[in-house]
Formats: sequence, C-alpha cells, structure tokens
Amino acid sequence: MENVSTASSKLCGIWIDILNPLQPDLNIDEKRLLAHLRNLSAKGFERFVLFGYGGEGASFTNNEKLSALQRVISEGVEPSNICLGINTSAIVDAVTLISKAYEKGVKRFLVTPPLYYQPLVNESITDYFEHLLKRVGLADWQLYIHQLGGAADAPEASLAELYRSHAEIFCGIVDQDTHVNHTMDLVKSFSGQVLVIPTHEANIQILRPNTVISVMANLIPNVLKHVLENQGVSQAIKITGMKIRQPDERISELQKIMTNYPATAAMKLLLSQHYRQSEWELVRPPQGKLGNDAKESLIKAFKSFNLAANE
Repeated sequence: MENVSTASSKLCGIWIDILNPLQPDLNIDEKRLLAHLRNLSAKGFERFVLFGYGGEGASFTNNEKLSALQRVISEGVEPSNICLGINTSAIVDAVTLISKAYEKGVKRFLVTPPLYYQPLVNESITDYFEHLLKRVGLADWQLYIHQLGGAADAPEASLAELYRSHAEIFCGIVDQDTHVNHTMDLVKSFSGQVLVIPTHEANIQILRPNTVISVMANLIPNVLKHVLENQGVSQAIKITGMKIRQPDERISELQKIMTNYPATAAMKLLLSQHYRQSEWELVRPPQGKLGNDAKESLIKAFKSFNLAANE
C-alpha cells in the first residue's frame, strides 16, 4: 500500500476508525481485517485508526493489538498510515503498547484518559499523561488525546497545561461527542495550538474541518471524502449511483438507520450485509448485541439505503 503521509506530519484528511472482524471464539479475525483494509485501500483510503472507539479498542489486550498490528504491517500497510488506539488506566500497559508499536514504525497514538476512577481532578489527568510521556521517553511520536464525552473527558485546563509542556508531542484532540457545540468550544479554546478532530460525521458541514476520524467511512468512505472536500460548495449535481443527490443527506440517512441501536453492533451488521459475510456481525462483550427483531429491521432499512459501489 502506498505511503500517503509522513511520520512528521499531523493527521490530515479522512482517517477510518476501523471496525474489527471477529472469529466465532471472539478473537480477532486478522485475515478478514486485512481484507477489509485492502478493500478500503483499493478505493483510495489508506489512513487507519486501529483499535479506536469503533474498533472496540478497550476490549482487546496489548498482545492482541500487537499481533494484529504486526500482521497488517507485514502485509503492506505503512506504519505511518496507522494511528493506534491506547485505552487503559494502567500507565505501564499504555507505555508498553506505545513502545512496542513504535518499534514497528507506528508513531501516532490515540490515547483515552483513564476511565476507571471517576470523577478525576485536573491534576490527576495531568499527572497521568505526564507520567505516560516521561516513561515513553521518545521525542518523535504524536499524542492525540481521545475525548469520549462526559465525565471521562480531560478538562481543558489539563489539556492546556499538557500543550504548554509538550507542544512537540501533543498534536491533537479527538472529540467523540456528538454535539457540535462541544467540538466548537474545543476549537475556540485550542485553535492554532493543537488539532481538534471531530468524529461525528453529521457535523462536518458545520465544523468544516481538515481532518476527521470516521467509523462510517468503513462503509461510505467516498461520501465522506466528497463532503470533506466540497465544504460550503453547492452539491446539487447528481453523483452517479447515489439515491440521494446530497452526500451530507446520505450521511444523515445512514445515521438515522442506526439510531436507537448499539452503534458498533449496528455498523458491523451493515458491513456484514455489504460484504455478505455474517461473521462481521460479531462484537466482543461488553458491546451490546442486536436481537433478532433489531437485526431484521436494520437489514430491511439498509436494503432501502441501497449502498452504491462508488460510495
């Protein structure tokens, strides 16, 4: 796969929050994962977040993540095109995973603040990241702090302090919150300092970002690309194969289909329909599964969605 980014540059463009296929025993299906990455690459998308929010990252061990990482790199995925999710309250585990992935060439990491002991005061969050940075002890890696929304978020005061102390490493804030005002507040606070990267696809037209991390891009990467590259431009021209002319309406339609269902399970079910591979439906606990009625309803809605090959 082509290297489309450099290790020194910050995240830019569309980074796909990769869904992880599982085997019946709920171990990672590395072969199917690789096939999914190759399919996205064939469409021109080669920048991947592995073990992020959509990828059920907190449900996998370091060894599982490193095994999958080694497999995809050995099969041609450029390490510079990978951002690896780190989701643990144990600093030693986080440092170990970062260090071992770094040895494989990965230099971008999406780190979630510690979630177990809540609520935490500003100093606790700052201390966590200070100790993490000190123990990693590397100069040329990139830290992106993953704000999941709610009480688990790192306070802005902690983020500002970390930027003052580690501007060369702390490169971005990834906001998982669906509320556009939440992301806009972060942009206002940190504009010109660190990237603020949205994940909620429906907010792209309002935020007009240069970078997004998207789980929908597992399914409709070209729709996301069109919206990102044509922000503020009339999109009345019909896109061949699309049922709806406006790509942003396409995003809204897909979002509506998945509303009221567990997000990861719903997206994986839709991907299973797209690939015609039922194995893609599997999620690892504690992710919620879909009941038979929910699956039937989602499949029916997805057929009406009529996904086109060029989306």
